[in-house]
Amino acid sequence: MAQRKMLFKIVIVGDGGVGKSTMIQRLTTGQFIPQKITIGTDLATYDIDIDNINIRLQIWDFAGERRFRLFLPNYSRGATGCLLCYDITRRTSFDSLDEWFNIVNENAINPVFILVGEKLDLADIRRSVKNEHAEELKEKYNLDYFFETSSKSGENNKMLFETLTRSILKKRDMI
Repeated sequence: MAQRKMLFKIVIVGDGGVGKSTMIQRLTTGQFIPQKITIGTDLATYDIDIDNINIRLQIWDFAGERRFRLFLPNYSRGATGCLLCYDITRRTSFDSLDEWFNIVNENAINPVFILVGEKLDLADIRRSVKNEHAEELKEKYNLDYFFETSSKSGENNKMLFETLTRSILKKRDMI
């Protein structure tokens, strides 16, 4: 039996410097490579096999600076998944998630949303966003999941993307 192939568009949003690009680098290369700030958008792909379905994730890494935000509605169209990212050591990055969520939610058709707290490796020394606050936001917007990840250690990185992909397949009645 031939393996089915699919393409899912994923948008990754959040304020500048929260670790979005570094998370993608960890996923695609397996290495922690500190990144410079993204200008506009970057595009990466990642292939994953789930239940005999080969899925290519087309990952759109959207710049977090306010001057680029007016482009996000167009980039969100057709997205099947969205990672709402914040830095667990920077409360302001968490506080701006309402705006990020609303832009994607208004322009994509029923995507899977996952809330992602980044820089988990700094939790013990610099955490400023408690898990309870993230859980409250997850409930407020009925988000599908909440993860904390570390691009430095790789903790929860691949699991995050596997969970996202499985959730998209399930939401679309494909598994």
